[in-house]
Amino acid sequence: MYQVGLVAVYLGIILITAGMLVGFGAMWLDADGHAINWLGIVPIGFVVLLLGTVMTQLSGSSKDDNRPDLD
Repeated sequence: MYQVGLVAVYLGIILITAGMLVGFGAMWLDADGHAINWLGIVPIGFVVLLLGTVMTQLSGSSKDDNRPDLD
């Protein structure tokens, strides 16, 4: 589950970056229809990023085996 969360974090970052760069670039070139489509990807990227962050934090990793118990 940790690996899936890590992939989701990277995918979210890529979606946000691509949506912002291409969307604002299209607005600058007066292609408003394409800009709206690309800027619409940004909220989806935030959702995927949040999902990946939650998955990695809740699942833990295999490196936590040596951590002492905090009870």
